[in-house]
Amino acid sequence: MKTRRKRTYWGLIVVLMAAFLVSGCGQKEEAVKETEISVNTAQVEERSIAKSARYAGIIRGQNEVYVMPKVAARVTGIHVNPGDWVTQGQTLITLDSSDYQASVAQAEAAVKQAAIQLENARTTLERTEKLHEAGAASQQQLEQAQSGYELAQVGVEQANAALAMASLQLNYCTLTAPISGVVGSINLSLGDMANPASPAAVISETSQLEIEVMVGESEINFIEVGSPVDVYIRAVSEEAFKGQVASVATVPDPVKRNYAVKVTLDNPEGKIKSGMFAEVAVNTLSKDNVICVPANAVVPKGARTVVYVVDEESRAREREVEIGIENTSYVEIVKGVSVGEEVITKGSTLVAEGTLVRVITGGAN
Repeated sequence: MKTRRKRTYWGLIVVLMAAFLVSGCGQKEEAVKETEISVNTAQVEERSIAKSARYAGIIRGQNEVYVMPKVAARVTGIHVNPGDWVTQGQTLITLDSSDYQASVAQAEAAVKQAAIQLENARTTLERTEKLHEAGAASQQQLEQAQSGYELAQVGVEQANAALAMASLQLNYCTLTAPISGVVGSINLSLGDMANPASPAAVISETSQLEIEVMVGESEINFIEVGSPVDVYIRAVSEEAFKGQVASVATVPDPVKRNYAVKVTLDNPEGKIKSGMFAEVAVNTLSKDNVICVPANAVVPKGARTVVYVVDEESRAREREVEIGIENTSYVEIVKGVSVGEEVITKGSTLVAEGTLVRVITGGAN
């Protein structure tokens, strides 16, 4: 009886130990299983790359004119509205001209008076010349008559000049469009006093626009007249408009110490308005046929810059690289990788040297 119990006891121990060993082996196998990291990759390739810089500026019509009043007078009429298309010479604003009309009338009267005085002086001179020939007038009397005639001539010229000035001031009471274009703004209201120091209106020819941006000395030498540029106007579209460098200053602004660069762009549909904010993206440095990787493949690690290459065993291998030109999309690799290698783009910050990876095809780089 005791022998049977002892056998049963030892059999139970053996079964438990076997179960324990089997369980331990399973756990060991589970611990050995390695997790894969899902990543996207891109091929290292040769391509052209350009470094671009963005500069902010305000859009203006390439031909934009401020209409300045030339006389101080009250506004009696506004004949156009902002946004209206006007032709050169069209009336925009009229000012109170009553004072200037009175001045014109006074000047016209002065011209008539001067003309009468000139006629009297001419008659006197002719009479004195005849008397002088007959010996009835002295040389002094003749000279006085000649002088009187000449003074009368000057009086006529002065009166005509005063009439021309009065007429000009009267004309100044009608503000006209100096160019054909769109009325950008009207800065006066009925009853306001026009001020020769403040613009009354702005006329802009907006079929072609201009943006002036200020560029630093470290980048100005890379910008050339005629170079294409991208112009971003968020108020109109998220897509870039195509512009062109029209001029590059050769001397810096005395205050800002930067160089003025003017960019032009077409506006055939009239969607872009003068005064809108714009960003100009200008290529400041470019290279052709250089080794490049997508910008999100490059990972900064302290003082080093690395990329992760996927080897034939689907493991990430860290490569320290030396970079050149970079922009928002690509980075030039001067040293560290070769054309055709696969670099990790999405997931590059999640892997380390030797990490097992699973490449997902069709993912965004």
